Amino acid sequence: MVGSRAARPSYSFDSMSMTNPERSALIALLEDPCQGVYEHVSGEINRMGLAALPTLRAALRESGHGPVFIERAGKIVERLESQNVFAQMTDWVGDEDHKLLDALVWVSLYARPELSEQAMRADIEEVRRDIWLEINDELTALELVRVFNRIFFEHHGFSGHRGGAVRPAFAIPSQVVTARKGNSLALGALYLAIAQELNLPIHGVNLPNHFILAYCDEAHVAIGVAQGSVDDSIPGDPISEVLFYINPFNTGGVIHPDEVAEFLSNLDLPVATQTCGPCPMVDVVRRVISFLGYAFDQQGDQAAGERMRDLLEHVEKCSTPQHAEGAK
Repeated sequence: MVGSRAARPSYSFDSMSMTNPERSALIALLEDPCQGVYEHVSGEINRMGLAALPTLRAALRESGHGPVFIERAGKIVERLESQNVFAQMTDWVGDEDHKLLDALVWVSLYARPELSEQAMRADIEEVRRDIWLEINDELTALELVRVFNRIFFEHHGFSGHRGGAVRPAFAIPSQVVTARKGNSLALGALYLAIAQELNLPIHGVNLPNHFILAYCDEAHVAIGVAQGSVDDSIPGDPISEVLFYINPFNTGGVIHPDEVAEFLSNLDLPVATQTCGPCPMVDVVRRVISFLGYAFDQQGDQAAGERMRDLLEHVEKCSTPQHAEGAK
């Protein structure tokens, strides 16, 4: 028919059984300006899920792609990465072990997807192994913390970042591992993650405006802190189980419980489990994510700040009792 537009060729793929060259050829079609082709190709890539990420990232690093491809591929990569992290965090919240290192890895990747998960885990494992080689069952709690501090701060060179503007670089756990310098929260979270890997009875403490750690009596480990809640039905006051506090930002300095009580008194706050008792690992992760959102905002990156708030909302939703029961 005169004046009719030439029909575009149809594309048919079995995206789930593609070879790498076929996957690359499919992704190259994101360059096609036709919206229909884009929607079909985008749908196939979404079906592939995480398997498509390496090829997409490699394509974005190549030169010669136009702005249409870069915009479309970039959006798909961001969406797949976000879906992956959200799924991982959902599983983490529902896992009774609540391994803090896993959560810090996923939060880091969400904040900076280009960072290396393998490098972060390998670096933390080296620190953990060095501490493990120096500790034994004969050490007292204070002696054990002194060994931990020596390896963590002196041997591996971790330190607190003091002064200056709030910067995400000192709040993203993986970047703190690389630079060996972080704010009190990120540094404390990494210290806590390694302590957990060593099965030490150390927990986070949601002290207002400060993040410190609590070394607890061995019997306290059985209380449901690591599982995400403090069970008030279990005999014993969680605060009374705290032998002493640790301030990772001050090279692991030991704080007597009386000092913490005095600090709270100056703020007109009660000495209670919520203020100075051991807190669930989920609370630590919430606090890390929340501060990262604030740090991105302070840097002027509102889009990244909003992304972190989306992740925080997801974690909080997964942490609600209704969600936990529905998942059973």
